[in-house]
Amino acid sequence: MSELVERVAVLRDEVLDVSGVGASDACAEIFEAVLSALTLGTESIAGIDVTVQDSVARRLAWGDSESQLLADAEWLFDRLLIACERAFRDHDDQMVVIEAATGVSVMLSRALARHAVARAARDRASRLREEMAQRQLLDAVDKQAQRIAERERELAERAGEARDGDGLTER
Repeated sequence: MSELVERVAVLRDEVLDVSGVGASDACAEIFEAVLSALTLGTESIAGIDVTVQDSVARRLAWGDSESQLLADAEWLFDRLLIACERAFRDHDDQMVVIEAATGVSVMLSRALARHAVARAARDRASRLREEMAQRQLLDAVDKQAQRIAERERELAERAGEARDGDGLTER
């Protein structure tokens, strides 16, 4: 298995297109996760999953979007498949690499889904707080309008009493 990992590692520059347009840092991290998956096999999926989750959290914190990370993973997966088909004649080797890349893609998708759900929950809570603050503000404005109306009535009554008390009323 280590020979296969070394052969896939040699494909790094081709897959990441270092000489051409180039891949994002996220693609490099995804490629490293695929190498880890090939190295560890199915024995340590949890460790690879944690690594992918950390990578996703880091990329999102640096400003990458979920859709951009998914696009990077798809781009890398496509490039890796093309490179493996060209480099490996043995279909079993190709299948092992495809399985590892698929596993990493699934882990990445799951991590992105968790982050999207958490972000949606935070956004919803923020919207609810904003709506509650708006309702409280409207209630406060309504109370102030009532108080102003009461004060205006009181002032009008006092002004009417003051005119009546001065004898200035018409007969």
